[in-house]
Amino acid sequence: MTADEFAAILKTKGLPISEKNLESFQKYLDFLLEYNQKVNLTAITDPSDVWLKHFYDSLTPLLYLPSTIKKVSLIDIGSGAGFPGIPLRIIDSRLQLTLLDSLQKRISFLDQLIEKLALKNVETVHGRAEDFGKNPNYREKFDFAIARAVSNTNTLLELLLPFVKVGGKAILMKSTHHENEIFDASKALEELGGRVAQTFSFELPNGDPRVLITIDKIKPTKNRYPRKAGTPLKSPIGGKP
Repeated sequence: MTADEFAAILKTKGLPISEKNLESFQKYLDFLLEYNQKVNLTAITDPSDVWLKHFYDSLTPLLYLPSTIKKVSLIDIGSGAGFPGIPLRIIDSRLQLTLLDSLQKRISFLDQLIEKLALKNVETVHGRAEDFGKNPNYREKFDFAIARAVSNTNTLLELLLPFVKVGGKAILMKSTHHENEIFDASKALEELGGRVAQTFSFELPNGDPRVLITIDKIKPTKNRYPRKAGTPLKSPIGGKP
């Protein structure tokens, strides 16, 4: 995918992109590939793949979820090189974005990227979701929490839902999804205060499968969650699928 193809496909999907924003994505691409030569941030280094598998993929929530006219807060858990948070913020200037990652080398990259793109209302946080999910400055403070990850649904729910306000949503971006995952997550949803809202299955323009799962936060998360670092992955609520 080229920059022009990226813009053209988004336009056909009802998400036109300005020249200024397209320039921001190009700066992002150039800086990512330059920085990646000294610090390993991504295994995807072909520019066409970055446009498709990082930039376009990061924007897919905007293609399926209703837009908002008000400012909303979003925390991107395990943001890595900024996906999906930074692409979403480039497109929507109303977004108040927090990027959380456990590795300082990624936070250093993100801080420089934010400055290079002159993005406002973007905060970076170095730490683990399990720790910050109990921090009163972050717990149940966000309209949305999002993660683009391969972890099982139970694990992602425990990492995301503690950050979400009652009335907000958690958004899980996955490349694969088994039909029984939602059923297996029923105990986690009950413990964490969530309820499945919608599931969208679709393909990227190259045919790669993707799934978006949205979870409504309907009641406060129980105080014992999230558990200590590493536990949600090793011992998901309700057991491993």
